[in-house]
Amino acid sequence: MTISLSKNPESLFPADILSTIRKEKLWRVAHTKSRREKALAHYLARAGIGYYLPMVSRQQSSNKRVRNSLIPIFNGYLFFPADDFERHKAMRSNHIARIIDVGDEIKFISELNQIEKALSGNTKVYPYDFIQKGQWVRVNKGPLKGAEGRIVRKDSNYRLVLSVESIMQSISVSIEADQVEPFNN
Repeated sequence: MTISLSKNPESLFPADILSTIRKEKLWRVAHTKSRREKALAHYLARAGIGYYLPMVSRQQSSNKRVRNSLIPIFNGYLFFPADDFERHKAMRSNHIARIIDVGDEIKFISELNQIEKALSGNTKVYPYDFIQKGQWVRVNKGPLKGAEGRIVRKDSNYRLVLSVESIMQSISVSIEADQVEPFNN
């Protein structure tokens, strides 16, 4: 079911969730039940629990109508920092299949910031299967300057793959070949 754009949850709640370090809360990954990402985001917002749900706008056609929808970029995943009480409260939402604790939080937050940077730019973003082999690069100019990821060659441009290794999910961004330089991860 498509809902109006105004009724979609915010991607970042609160807006500074990726820049504020909360030592008493650990980052967790909610692996949601099928198509429950937005419902979980609404539940967490009402409960005062911060979250990050990266979404992209997509056009959908039906019955001679074209609608824009926001869809989660990582199907079935939502990210949130929580203490044990908030973790339990989130589980009671009945939207979560399981919760994955994040091992390296600094790396995880860095990966999420890269995803948010790509989503907030004027670049086309596509969900992409996680790649274990490939060339690591660092973007040296343009709106994604400083982002690091794997590269997949496609047509006359490169396809830069930004990954969140904790959930083995990635997105791809079209980028000019001269905007990247090799990088050993």
